[in-house]
Amino acid sequence: MKGHILIVEDYTDWREMLSDLIRHEGYQVEAVDSFEAAQSYLQSSSDLDVAILDIRLMETDEANEDGLRLLAQIHRQQPFTRVIMITGYGTMEIQRKAFREFGAYDFFRKEEFDSDEFRKSVQEGVEEAARERQASKGKEYISGHRYKMWQKATGIKGPRDQGTEG
Repeated sequence: MKGHILIVEDYTDWREMLSDLIRHEGYQVEAVDSFEAAQSYLQSSSDLDVAILDIRLMETDEANEDGLRLLAQIHRQQPFTRVIMITGYGTMEIQRKAFREFGAYDFFRKEEFDSDEFRKSVQEGVEEAARERQASKGKEYISGHRYKMWQKATGIKGPRDQGTEG
Protein backbone atom coordinates (compact mmCIF):
# COMPACT_ATOMS: atom_id res chain seq x y z
CA MET A 1 0.00 0.00 0.00
CA LYS A 2 1.17 3.50 -0.86
CA GLY A 3 -0.32 5.37 2.07
CA HIS A 4 -3.06 5.53 4.67
CA ILE A 5 -6.00 7.86 3.94
CA LEU A 6 -9.10 8.82 5.92
CA ILE A 7 -12.16 10.12 4.07
CA VAL A 8 -14.87 11.93 6.03
CA GLU A 9 -17.94 12.61 3.88
CA ASP A 10 -21.57 12.47 4.98
CA TYR A 11 -23.11 11.69 1.58
CA THR A 12 -22.85 7.98 0.83
CA ASP A 13 -22.54 8.36 -2.95
CA TRP A 14 -19.69 10.89 -2.73
CA ARG A 15 -17.96 8.88 0.01
CA GLU A 16 -18.10 5.62 -1.99
CA MET A 17 -17.01 7.27 -5.23
CA LEU A 18 -14.07 8.97 -3.56
CA SER A 19 -13.10 5.80 -1.67
CA ASP A 20 -13.12 3.77 -4.89
CA LEU A 21 -11.07 6.40 -6.70
CA ILE A 22 -8.43 6.53 -3.96
CA ARG A 23 -8.29 2.74 -3.53
CA HIS A 24 -7.83 2.41 -7.30
CA GLU A 25 -4.67 4.52 -6.91
CA GLY A 26 -3.33 1.92 -4.45
CA TYR A 27 -3.96 3.61 -1.11
CA GLN A 28 -5.36 2.09 2.06
CA VAL A 29 -8.67 3.89 2.71
CA GLU A 30 -10.90 4.26 5.74
CA ALA A 31 -14.15 6.10 5.01
CA VAL A 32 -16.56 7.42 7.64
CA ASP A 33 -19.70 9.52 7.51
CA SER A 34 -19.59 11.80 10.54
CA PHE A 35 -17.51 13.95 12.84
CA GLU A 36 -18.02 11.45 15.66
CA ALA A 37 -16.97 8.44 13.56
CA ALA A 38 -13.85 10.30 12.45
CA GLN A 39 -12.96 11.16 16.05
CA SER A 40 -13.34 7.53 17.03
CA TYR A 41 -11.14 6.41 14.15
CA LEU A 42 -8.46 8.99 14.98
CA GLN A 43 -8.21 7.60 18.52
CA SER A 44 -7.14 4.22 17.14
CA SER A 45 -4.87 5.36 14.30
CA SER A 46 -1.41 6.87 14.56
CA ASP A 47 -0.06 6.59 11.02
CA LEU A 48 -2.55 8.59 8.99
CA ASP A 49 -0.92 10.22 5.96
CA VAL A 50 -3.82 12.16 4.44
CA ALA A 51 -7.31 13.05 5.62
CA ILE A 52 -9.89 14.19 3.08
CA LEU A 53 -12.62 16.10 4.92
CA ASP A 54 -15.91 17.55 3.82
CA ILE A 55 -16.22 21.01 5.36
CA ARG A 56 -19.91 20.66 6.09
CA LEU A 57 -20.71 17.24 7.53
CA MET A 58 -24.40 17.98 7.99
CA GLU A 59 -25.66 19.52 4.77
CA THR A 60 -28.96 20.68 6.27
CA ASP A 61 -27.10 23.12 8.54
CA GLU A 62 -25.41 25.86 6.52
CA ALA A 63 -23.46 27.06 9.56
CA ASN A 64 -21.98 23.59 10.13
CA GLU A 65 -18.20 23.55 9.85
CA ASP A 66 -17.45 20.21 11.52
CA GLY A 67 -14.82 19.54 8.87
CA LEU A 68 -12.83 22.56 10.01
CA ARG A 69 -13.14 21.49 13.65
CA LEU A 70 -11.89 18.06 12.64
CA LEU A 71 -9.01 19.61 10.72
CA ALA A 72 -7.89 21.43 13.88
CA GLN A 73 -8.15 18.22 15.90
CA ILE A 74 -6.08 16.26 13.38
CA HIS A 75 -3.34 18.89 13.48
CA ARG A 76 -3.19 18.59 17.27
CA GLN A 77 -3.26 14.77 17.39
CA GLN A 78 -1.40 13.80 14.20
CA PRO A 79 0.84 16.67 13.10
CA PHE A 80 2.29 14.81 10.11
CA THR A 81 -1.11 14.22 8.51
CA ARG A 82 -1.94 16.36 5.47
CA VAL A 83 -5.57 17.47 5.31
CA ILE A 84 -7.37 18.09 2.03
CA MET A 85 -10.68 19.90 2.43
CA ILE A 86 -13.55 19.23 0.04
CA THR A 87 -16.87 20.93 -0.45
CA GLY A 88 -19.82 21.17 -2.75
CA TYR A 89 -20.74 24.63 -1.47
CA GLY A 90 -17.41 26.29 -0.81
CA THR A 91 -16.88 30.01 -0.95
CA MET A 92 -13.59 31.84 -1.20
CA GLU A 93 -14.13 32.93 2.41
CA ILE A 94 -14.36 29.35 3.71
CA GLN A 95 -11.37 28.36 1.58
CA ARG A 96 -9.25 31.16 3.07
CA LYS A 97 -10.40 30.16 6.56
CA ALA A 98 -9.39 26.53 5.95
CA PHE A 99 -5.89 27.59 4.88
CA ARG A 100 -5.17 30.56 7.13
CA GLU A 101 -6.84 29.59 10.38
CA PHE A 102 -6.68 25.82 10.23
CA GLY A 103 -3.64 24.98 8.06
CA ALA A 104 -5.34 22.91 5.35
CA TYR A 105 -2.96 21.28 2.88
CA ASP A 106 -5.26 21.68 -0.12
CA PHE A 107 -8.86 22.46 -1.04
CA PHE A 108 -11.09 21.03 -3.80
CA ARG A 109 -14.67 21.23 -4.93
CA LYS A 110 -16.32 17.81 -5.13
CA GLU A 111 -16.56 18.04 -8.91
CA GLU A 112 -12.73 17.97 -9.05
CA PHE A 113 -12.24 14.51 -7.50
CA ASP A 114 -11.52 12.81 -10.77
CA SER A 115 -8.77 15.21 -11.83
CA ASP A 116 -5.02 14.85 -12.18
CA GLU A 117 -4.59 17.81 -9.83
CA PHE A 118 -6.57 16.05 -7.07
CA ARG A 119 -4.62 12.79 -7.52
CA LYS A 120 -1.33 14.70 -7.45
CA SER A 121 -2.33 16.50 -4.25
CA VAL A 122 -3.15 13.19 -2.54
CA GLN A 123 0.13 11.62 -3.71
CA GLU A 124 2.23 14.60 -2.62
CA GLY A 125 0.42 14.74 0.72
CA VAL A 126 1.17 11.08 1.40
CA GLU A 127 4.82 11.53 0.41
CA GLU A 128 5.28 14.64 2.57
CA ALA A 129 3.64 13.02 5.60
CA ALA A 130 5.85 9.93 5.27
CA ARG A 131 9.00 12.05 4.86
CA GLU A 132 8.23 14.19 7.90
CA ARG A 133 7.30 11.19 10.03
CA GLN A 134 10.60 9.49 9.10
CA ALA A 135 12.62 12.66 9.72
CA SER A 136 11.05 12.99 13.16
CA LYS A 137 11.98 9.41 14.01
CA GLY A 138 15.53 10.13 12.87
CA LYS A 139 15.72 13.22 15.07
CA GLU A 140 14.49 11.24 18.09
CA TYR A 141 17.12 8.56 17.45
CA ILE A 142 19.93 11.11 17.05
CA SER A 143 18.83 12.97 20.17
CA GLY A 144 18.83 9.74 22.19
CA HIS A 145 22.17 8.66 20.73
CA ARG A 146 23.82 12.02 21.55
CA TYR A 147 22.45 11.82 25.07
CA LYS A 148 24.00 8.38 25.57
CA MET A 149 27.32 9.57 24.14
CA TRP A 150 27.29 12.58 26.49
CA GLN A 151 26.58 10.28 29.45
CA LYS A 152 29.44 8.00 28.49
CA ALA A 153 31.86 10.90 28.08
CA THR A 154 30.91 12.62 31.32
CA GLY A 155 29.91 9.69 33.50
CA ILE A 156 26.88 11.72 34.60
CA LYS A 157 23.46 10.18 34.99
CA GLY A 158 20.67 12.41 33.81
CA PRO A 159 17.00 12.66 34.71
CA ARG A 160 16.18 9.91 32.19
CA ASP A 161 18.24 7.49 34.24
CA GLN A 162 17.08 8.19 37.78
CA GLY A 163 16.69 4.98 39.68
CA THR A 164 18.59 2.85 37.13
CA GLU A 165 21.99 1.33 37.38
CA GLY A 166 24.39 2.12 34.55
